[in-house]
Amino acid sequence: MVYLSSEIVLEILQYAGHDIIPCLRINSQWFNCGISLVWRRARSWLLSRVPKHRRQIYASVIREFIVYRETNKNLREFSQLSFPKLEMLRIDLKQDDHDALDFSSLKCYMRQGLTQIELSGTFDPELLSLIQVSCPRLYYFSISRHDPRLTPEILLEFLQNYPALSDISIHSEELITGNILKHLAGSKKLETLSLEGVIDTDAIGDLNISSPFKALQHLTISVTEAALPSLVGMVKSIRSFNLTLGGPDLSEDFDSAALKHISQLIELRNLTLLIWGNMRIATEDIVSLKSLTHLRRFSISGLSAISLIAPRLQDTDFEELFKNLGQLEALNFDIFRSNITTDSLVSLGKCCPSLQRCEIMGIYDMAAFRYEKLPLFPALELLSIGAFTNCERLFSYSRAYDHVRQIEKHFPNLQDLGCTFRTFPIVKDELPDKIVQLWWSRQEKARKAKP
Repeated sequence: MVYLSSEIVLEILQYAGHDIIPCLRINSQWFNCGISLVWRRARSWLLSRVPKHRRQIYASVIREFIVYRETNKNLREFSQLSFPKLEMLRIDLKQDDHDALDFSSLKCYMRQGLTQIELSGTFDPELLSLIQVSCPRLYYFSISRHDPRLTPEILLEFLQNYPALSDISIHSEELITGNILKHLAGSKKLETLSLEGVIDTDAIGDLNISSPFKALQHLTISVTEAALPSLVGMVKSIRSFNLTLGGPDLSEDFDSAALKHISQLIELRNLTLLIWGNMRIATEDIVSLKSLTHLRRFSISGLSAISLIAPRLQDTDFEELFKNLGQLEALNFDIFRSNITTDSLVSLGKCCPSLQRCEIMGIYDMAAFRYEKLPLFPALELLSIGAFTNCERLFSYSRAYDHVRQIEKHFPNLQDLGCTFRTFPIVKDELPDKIVQLWWSRQEKARKAKP
């Protein structure tokens, strides 16, 4: 057999995908190259199925490993292995597991090259001490479902000993205290932050720091409506904002003026808004988001399909909102009641030619697209709307086939089509369902016809 360099073999194996296993049997070179791909990400239960005398072969190439609390016996067996390339470790312990965990069985994973750690479940705080001693290069730390023995003070001390952490996720409301928030706000390295629990005005007001969240770029957080203005003032440079307004205990009606505060974050590339309650959106408030001209992903939704309404939103307002969002690639516009029509969908296609995913409430007459010469959504791969209708245009009645033809013309790269209300009452003869079924049927025929 002609010799190939390992670089070329790896390149070939990258293209093999799910068919890679037979390639590993070609010879030892292909095997050694292949297992670095197959075993790059692994789970402890999978490694436990490997015969003991062969486990080290695979452990040597693992870069991301999830350790489940199976039995101490399995963990002790793994403790004899070496994981020289391990970079990311997730320790997932059961919430109700109160058996003593043998920490010596975890030392094999704690190495200087480890840069990412996720902890989930009940564990002794001593584990943090072990991490601190063994993993000086850590930049990502995530914790959830903490053990009652782990106090906010212990976590704060751990974080203070890692000033270079750039990505932190704390999914345990009990651990997010004022001192923890103050430490996070004062970090000069923190770029990505995800917090669970609702942050209120008291928590925000205690952050008396001159330049809070100096390096922050990505934020996932839940806040009360009253705390939002102060928070926005602290994170003016963020590029990704995943915001939940309110929470399970704060499911009242919200004032849509909150959107005006968000419009100040002009550096945003990604914006996800979840309103935990009901919101009647004033037209000027939703249109204020037009200042976010760098957006690539935009989602606004409520806790239920009818939580958000904008009864005065017109086609002209919709166009005003999106006319400067030309870089938009993904949209979820989950506003239930408004006055937008098919004209808004046409405007969206013209304003956002790079759009790849579009999920939008509303009832649209796709047959009306026949008046447009060029494809309106050349890059769109997923489309989900409220429903299709024949009733929007006066004296207009089209068969499902007419709608599908326009969809095929104006969405040439569409791979997924759906309706929220496939049998919406305003639509006669279950037109939405017929259109969706016909489109999928034609897609399947086209796929089978390809050589």
